[in-house]
Amino acid sequence: MLPSGIRIAMEAAAVCAVVALCAGCGGGDEARWAKDPVGAPLLPDFAPVPPADIHTKQIDGSWTVEFSSTLVNVGDGDFHATADKQLDDSWVLTQDIEYDGDGAEHIPTDAEAVWGGDGHEHWHIKRYVEYHLFALDENDEPTGPERTDYKVGFCIYDFEKADVEMGADKPTYGRKGCGEEASTHLVMGLSPGWADHYNWDLPGQSIDIDELADGEYRIFAVADEESIFREETKDNNETWVDFTLSSDAEGNRFALLGDVGPSPE
Repeated sequence: MLPSGIRIAMEAAAVCAVVALCAGCGGGDEARWAKDPVGAPLLPDFAPVPPADIHTKQIDGSWTVEFSSTLVNVGDGDFHATADKQLDDSWVLTQDIEYDGDGAEHIPTDAEAVWGGDGHEHWHIKRYVEYHLFALDENDEPTGPERTDYKVGFCIYDFEKADVEMGADKPTYGRKGCGEEASTHLVMGLSPGWADHYNWDLPGQSIDIDELADGEYRIFAVADEESIFREETKDNNETWVDFTLSSDAEGNRFALLGDVGPSPE
């Protein structure tokens, strides 16, 4: 028989493993995610903002169009995701859905965690939002082959209060939930009424425009394009921004902002 002190320590460690949904054992507010679900689910709802700060930039002779991106949760429930590293260094990502009575449901997903060692220096959920550039024809319809953004993924947290009439005044989720390179457990989330924002000057906020002809273009922003996560509706998962691409006599490229698509309400 194990000495009582060791046995108690092992039991405490087992409790921590069961409540691995919290960032640390004890967890405070996070402890509610470990209870059995009662009632009806409170689902998040992803709504991207049209890409902003559209401009061109040349790096090492190549031209890109850069933009800022923002995703808002306009649902009744948190987007809450936990990720746990396995012995083979792969990750299991789970969407945790809170219920209005108590507790939460935990749904394994096909989402991937990727290391953002490009200046972000934390873990991301791969391709959580994707950006696609198309040319527009004479009827303002997307045409031809698409080009996509360079972004590897998103560290999801309550970056700023969104311009919507909902949600708490203070954030619930912080950047630390995205962990460090040696982390084995991550907690990412986006509260109702809060936005996850990436500025145009961060790595990956760009699309290659080399060899594109001058003309009219559209960038689509699409949240959860592969429908990996549960949410209230998919009807508001897409928006867009138009711009005119032009060149001067020296070969410099310019982007003039045009129409924009729907924004979260």
